[in-house]
Amino acid sequence: MRSATQKKRNFFLTMVFLMLACFFQFVLIGYQTIALLFAGLAVFTILLTCIPVGWIRHILVGLVLAGVICLGLIEIPIVAASAGDGSADAEYVIVLGAGVNGQEPSLSLYNRLVAAKAWLEEHPDGKAILSGGQGPGEQISEAEAMYRWLAACGIAEDRLYKEEQSTTTRENFQYSVALLKDLNGGTLPQPVAVVSSEYHLYRAEYLARQVGLEPVGVAAKTTLPVLRLNYFIREGAAVVRLWVWGY
Repeated sequence: MRSATQKKRNFFLTMVFLMLACFFQFVLIGYQTIALLFAGLAVFTILLTCIPVGWIRHILVGLVLAGVICLGLIEIPIVAASAGDGSADAEYVIVLGAGVNGQEPSLSLYNRLVAAKAWLEEHPDGKAILSGGQGPGEQISEAEAMYRWLAACGIAEDRLYKEEQSTTTRENFQYSVALLKDLNGGTLPQPVAVVSSEYHLYRAEYLARQVGLEPVGVAAKTTLPVLRLNYFIREGAAVVRLWVWGY
C-alpha cells in the first residue's frame, strides 16, 4: 500500500515538474536553464519510481546530491564577484553587450545600460567602450543599440566609442583593448571599469585579465529574481567550460 502511494506521489511530482518545464521553456523567454532543471527533476522522479533495487536508488540520490554540492562550490566565486568591486577612479568603462531584439535592447542589455549610465554620470570625465557585434535576429549591432540608448539619455556622443566586431566575451575584451590603445597612443589605460550583469562579472573579469586589463567590476542587477536565478545556474556551466577548455 505504501509503495502504491509512493508511486502515485512520484507520478504527481513528475507531472508537476514536466508542466513547470514546459511553462518556463515555451511560455517565458530566457528561462531555458530552469526549464532544463525541472525536466531533469521529472526524469529523476521517473527513475526513482521505475528502478526496483533499493541500493541503485540510493546511488542515484547520492549522485544528484553530489551534483548539487559541486554546483554550489562552483557558484561561490560567481556569487562573490556579483557585487562588483566598488567605486574606482577609471578613465574608461567597457560595457559588455547582450542581446538586441530587432533594434531594441533586451532586458539583460537594458540592465547593463542602466548601470553604464549611472557610472558615466558618476564619472563625468569618463568614456565608454560599447562592445558588441551584430548577432542572428539583430537588426543593428549591440554596440549601436547601446550608443543610441545612452545618447538618448543625454550622455554626450563624444564620450561613447563603438566596438562592433565581437561575438564572444573574449572578443569583447580583445577588440576593446585594441580600441583603447588606438585612443591612447598605443598605451593601455589602467584600471578599466567593466559593466556586465552581476552573474557574468566573475567570468568577465577573468577574461579581462587574460588580455592584460586590470578590471574593476560594475554590477548590472538583473531586475527579475527568477530570471536572475536562471542566469546564475547557467553561468555555473559557462565557468566550468572556462576553467576546463579556456573559453
